[in-house]
Amino acid sequence: MPIVPLRDESRLATVPQVVPSPQIFTVYLPPPPEVGIHSAIFKTASTLRDAGSSPGSALDALFAWRQTYQFRRPVPDQELQDAWQAVFFQARARSTISSGSSTKADFVPRWPVANPQKRTELVTEGFGLVDLWENSPIRFEDTAAHTRFILERLFPDDPLLCLGWTMSHFDTRRLSEWNSPESMQFLTPSPMIAVAGARKSDGYPSAHTLANTGPRRFLIVDFDDRSGLDSHAAAAWHLSTKMPLALVLHSGGKGLHAWFWVNGLDDDELIPFFQLACELGGDRALWTRSQFARIPDGTRDNGQPQRVYYFNPEVLK
Repeated sequence: MPIVPLRDESRLATVPQVVPSPQIFTVYLPPPPEVGIHSAIFKTASTLRDAGSSPGSALDALFAWRQTYQFRRPVPDQELQDAWQAVFFQARARSTISSGSSTKADFVPRWPVANPQKRTELVTEGFGLVDLWENSPIRFEDTAAHTRFILERLFPDDPLLCLGWTMSHFDTRRLSEWNSPESMQFLTPSPMIAVAGARKSDGYPSAHTLANTGPRRFLIVDFDDRSGLDSHAAAAWHLSTKMPLALVLHSGGKGLHAWFWVNGLDDDELIPFFQLACELGGDRALWTRSQFARIPDGTRDNGQPQRVYYFNPEVLK
């Protein structure tokens, strides 16, 4: 059981909102998952908050958690701090509940947790992955990878795209300059505005940063829970009644990625849609505009194809 140590005040140099506290906080933090690490960081921060940790102690707990376990990919300080700030500061709504002379502050996460009952009520019973494929305007009936064909329609005019062999090995190039994109795992689902941008963590240039990611073009919902591919397909199909569905692919793991066309919409307009997506089982991590998503018809590191089951480029017009 990881034990959160005494708080290291030097960690808080870049986060002046924290009021130093002498609290020592002890809580069990489970090992990180193989996939969905970004989401797990948010869940861990929420666990600490709900268990009564002060903000400063929770930040130390996140750093101790990272140090205790072996993560599948590097987890920078900034990613931990962003999740911590979102959970403890940006996403809380206070409602005062009087109880005698005491008051209590309720903390409401910005993104709700999965709601199986709501999914049962909203999604079409009996709709599954085969139905999604049969409803696809463009269907690929062979086993070849059609990655370039798909990307040229999702991202016309040869824009800069950030593609990743892994989460930590990536580059930004013109689409026409990418050889064998079907061999890649990841891409940023919006065109980049420059080949590099300053990292939030240290200011150094990188090909994959929020600073060089252009306006949001697609909002991707990653269904990675264990409810099954048919359930994921039905949830994606229901969400298509709220926002145009451009593409659905298999992650090569246990779920589906559903690409929704949101070009020109402000984030404030998209929040209710993404909140519903989270209630239907979507992972909140892909809300971040620069977050890597699975590349259509790419190849996962386990060798499994990230096969496209639904493709409708007409919604982009």
